[in-house]
Amino acid sequence: MQSKIATCLETISKKHFFIADDIEQKPAFIKDTNGQFEVINHTKKDINFLKIDDCIYTSKDDSRCDCAIFDDKIFCFVELKTCKRTAWKTHREKSKKQLENTILNFKNNDIIKNKKLEAYISYTCTINNKYHKIKKASNSFEIETYFKDVLNTDLYCNNKKEFK
Repeated sequence: MQSKIATCLETISKKHFFIADDIEQKPAFIKDTNGQFEVINHTKKDINFLKIDDCIYTSKDDSRCDCAIFDDKIFCFVELKTCKRTAWKTHREKSKKQLENTILNFKNNDIIKNKKLEAYISYTCTINNKYHKIKKASNSFEIETYFKDVLNTDLYCNNKKEFK
């Protein structure tokens, strides 16, 4: 896995950027504007962007999250969902499983060693080829507790991460 990580890893030091994932361009990628997940890097330090789905893992592997972003203290697993309102519940359950599978697979990897772990489910809709963020209610207490107690990971339904 280490050689795949090296191939799928980028470093960004911009103050503000976005992550997107679409059917036509795989794996997840960095954009300057209008992405599904926003990253604010207040100090312009190096932020690592790791493409997971369709880079480290292929479609033949178990379901995994789309990507991760991290610095020297925090490692964030990110699952990007663009969906219709009627599919939120289904997508939410699938997202949790994708995040869980990825976290468990990375459990003994040095890349997450001594880092605070976070997981994000990011929901967006597309209108006229622009992403519109959807603010969703937080996860159930049971799911948040499972992620915290069993996976040692804080779980969020959010479209943004700020590094300070």
